[in-house]
Amino acid sequence: MIATRTGSKRLLRDLNRSIVLNLIAARGPISRTDVARESGLPAATITRIVGDFVRATLVTETQSEESSGGRRPVHLTINPAAGHVIGVKLREDGMTVVVCNLACTVVHSCEEPLPGGIAPDHAVTLIAQAIERCIEQARVSRAAILGVGVGISGLIDSSRGVCHYSAILGWKDFEIGPALEFVLGLQVRVDNDVNTLAVAERHFGAGREVGDFLLVTVGRGIGLGVVVGGEIYRGAHGGAGEFGHMTVDTSEHAPLCNCGKRGCLEAVASDYGILRAAIGEDPGHQVETAMSALVARAQDNDARIRAIFARAGTALGVALANLVNIFDPALLLIGGEGLRAGDLIIEPMRSALPQHLFGRRGEEIPLSVRQTTEAEWARGAASLMLREVFRPPIYETGEDPVIDTLLASRRVRARKRR
Repeated sequence: MIATRTGSKRLLRDLNRSIVLNLIAARGPISRTDVARESGLPAATITRIVGDFVRATLVTETQSEESSGGRRPVHLTINPAAGHVIGVKLREDGMTVVVCNLACTVVHSCEEPLPGGIAPDHAVTLIAQAIERCIEQARVSRAAILGVGVGISGLIDSSRGVCHYSAILGWKDFEIGPALEFVLGLQVRVDNDVNTLAVAERHFGAGREVGDFLLVTVGRGIGLGVVVGGEIYRGAHGGAGEFGHMTVDTSEHAPLCNCGKRGCLEAVASDYGILRAAIGEDPGHQVETAMSALVARAQDNDARIRAIFARAGTALGVALANLVNIFDPALLLIGGEGLRAGDLIIEPMRSALPQHLFGRRGEEIPLSVRQTTEAEWARGAASLMLREVFRPPIYETGEDPVIDTLLASRRVRARKRR
């Protein structure tokens, strides 16, 4: 368990600074007066902190167009270009690398190959090289990079940056976070790829206003990100969210899952499961072209293929209802490339979901369905580092707060410009 920081002048400084930064990020444009009122901090403290932010160009000042008769108030906003983070989404045959600003907006994206079956040590070299190329292409100062986030499918110990098991990469117990930190000289955060999407939604997307929501992804596999009380729930060993391996078919001839079991949700409703049902054999990892062709056949009214998609959607809807019955989320987000099939899978899913809820609460659950691009997956990974910028600095991590790095780099660049 991570220890909390003990009381000190530095802790008080860091907490006050975090409060002000988060208020400006969440409420900006906002005046100094409103920051003081909402934070409860003394005006002198606000003046000092905001002054540091403005001198470092982390915060910009704009004069309001409105006035109550006196001097027009000056409003504060975060300068999104004040710092950047890198996001990396690893796949079985490649990677997507993005550069994001402080608003978690992608300013540059790169696609890079990653040979199948590559040894993890060799992969680290290729990932580091891809990151450096992407930074150069984005024309962003290396000194402006606050860190790197990496999203990987599998069982991940996010606190130590360890990939315990990734089926698509064939890695076991590899310390990818520390290895990348050593090569790049940057802070690195690693998490399950679905969790990274959930982090991005929590801090920069649909989950900003709710503390409890679920994010389900459907594609080559089926994943789940659980946000409870505003934080990702990972379970005792980092394995929470293996939603795709809940059993939905216990019959003797239940479909085989790539995990080795039968009757998993993934074996029915994922791209893998749908293709296997259609062609009668393991489709392997390269499913994008085959799935597009299958969708086209279904849209041309191939009754057998349409029935396979309908079964997948129904199974997904029942499974989602079970999740809702367990977690009672304020929001349910569904994404992933598997939704390319559109209403072939979404309509039976929507139909099955309310039928299996406990009580009549279907209308109370905001449901958002959308496809997810590779750049959005990588953006999710980038949000792992951005979360560190805005996280209250109450825990002992052994590292300087990311905002210290950000302010120091901005001051150095401001002096150089003078």
